[in-house]
Amino acid sequence: MPAPDRWGEVFGDDTVAAAVIDRLVHHAEVISLKGDSYRMRGPDLGRTPPANTGE
Repeated sequence: MPAPDRWGEVFGDDTVAAAVIDRLVHHAEVISLKGDSYRMRGPDLGRTPPANTGE
């Protein structure tokens, strides 16, 4: 997903991009999360653990 300042490039016009985004988030609720990000926990996050060979 492009950075918010480049959405005008995606939609072809900054005004159109602002209008589309405004309509998408019009009834949205903001949810504030606290705590550490799971994405930032380590390089192993999201990897499938190696199969247990039973040795």
